Amino acid sequence: MKKFYSIGLLLAGMASFAQAGSLDATFGTGGQVITSINTGADKAFGVALQADGKIVVAGMTTNATTGKDFAVVRYNWNGSLDTTFGTGGIVTTDVQLGSEDEANSIAIQADGKIVLAGYSDDGSQKKGALVRYNTDGSLDTSFNTTGKVVTSFEGTTQACNISVVKIHALTGNIIVGGNTMTTTTKAKPVVARYTSAGVLDTTFNTTGIRLMWLNNLDQQYLMNVEDLTVQTNGKITAVGWRDFPSQPWSNNGWAGRINANGTMDTTFDTDGANDFNGSFNGNDKIFSMFLKSDNTIVAAGSSDISAQNYAFTIFEIASTGALGASANQEAVSFNALHTSMAYRVQQDVSGRFVMAGSTGNTTTRSFALSRINADYTIDNTFDADGKVTTNFSANAMSEAFDMTIQTDNRILAVGYTGNDFALARYLSGNDLAAQQVKTSKIALYPNPANSVISFNDVDAKLAGSTFAIYNTVGQKVLSGAFNGSIAVSELGQGVYYVKFDNVAETFNFVKK
Repeated sequence: MKKFYSIGLLLAGMASFAQAGSLDATFGTGGQVITSINTGADKAFGVALQADGKIVVAGMTTNATTGKDFAVVRYNWNGSLDTTFGTGGIVTTDVQLGSEDEANSIAIQADGKIVLAGYSDDGSQKKGALVRYNTDGSLDTSFNTTGKVVTSFEGTTQACNISVVKIHALTGNIIVGGNTMTTTTKAKPVVARYTSAGVLDTTFNTTGIRLMWLNNLDQQYLMNVEDLTVQTNGKITAVGWRDFPSQPWSNNGWAGRINANGTMDTTFDTDGANDFNGSFNGNDKIFSMFLKSDNTIVAAGSSDISAQNYAFTIFEIASTGALGASANQEAVSFNALHTSMAYRVQQDVSGRFVMAGSTGNTTTRSFALSRINADYTIDNTFDADGKVTTNFSANAMSEAFDMTIQTDNRILAVGYTGNDFALARYLSGNDLAAQQVKTSKIALYPNPANSVISFNDVDAKLAGSTFAIYNTVGQKVLSGAFNGSIAVSELGQGVYYVKFDNVAETFNFVKK
């Protein structure tokens, strides 16, 4: 035991001095984890963190009998499978009998239940699909009696898909975004709201469903909601892309805001939505967003900055719906002949933005990450040039589709390599020591949080204390007497630190 403990400390020590962007040697094998669920294709599309630090990854697996199914896998902090979840850490679900199913996104409720969202195609219609699991991986039968919900967002002839799911902590409502296709070349972006029981919420646009487009002409486009954020007041900010298939190289990004009752928010570009190209080459897609405390949108995606060179892009959209200043944007090219797609953006504890996705061509692709300073310049302390790529063994095809920043500031990217789930964890350069995170007798939960954070205080060390919460630039944003929990609903999205007057430890959390 002593020898193992010493090796663990050595690894943690080595990790703390490794260069930002290096793979984390304390995770899996050399910073990588590969999980094969079935002999067919397995792909991970979403990741979420539990309050206890366990990692939950969602996606799809291919079964010889049932075809494509929802898949969810839970890992321990070190990347090993959590055998207390499902069967050996793995759960698969055939949403409809023999249907083709794919989970694109994941969210964890305040009570620890896990919600997966994507689509289910039974051969007659492709529908939006939600599945909710208990904390042990079993289906939650309090959710639509079966644990499953399938929805046609517009008529029985439409093909529907959910790209993103979020939970509104104040109400427990489940909010999703995606699209509904009328033909293979036309699709409308859609946002829908469900109650925690899995029923469409009819207080939202009377049907629970809101179709979004910028104008009537947009009904001729392929459009999709790729990401969204639910504010504490119930407003929903969504981003995505639109494509006119008959006009090659005509993509652009768009953003919109919906009121809590499902109507478009006309304080956002007068009609609730606007399209954007940044200052790049004009062929752009937005895949992810981060909402600042002043409601400024940080949008991330891709753009063809030159012929054959699609780059990671990041830019600001003002809370009014106008394009942000040209200084507040950046493009990161990995290779002049590569297509690079940033599928996720998050802010780390230092206020920098991390983008994750993939780069390569049609035959060879790699995980790709880039880090941008708060002033939108490339952070050259991250792997020396602000970007890093990762391959897995001999597999030519590896792509990251989602990423999260752990409370210890390590960066976790998930996707696939070959036919298997793939995870990679990276050091940020200011990572918290793993031993400190794992041995504390005071635990903050839930993390990430929407409205309230609480503390499991085994030895009652926090009794009678006062607290102060700081943002990533050291400004005190909230303080007061501690009574077991702290309301954080008024804080903007981002990473925060909590200090108490009678304990030495500092606790950090992510505000969604």
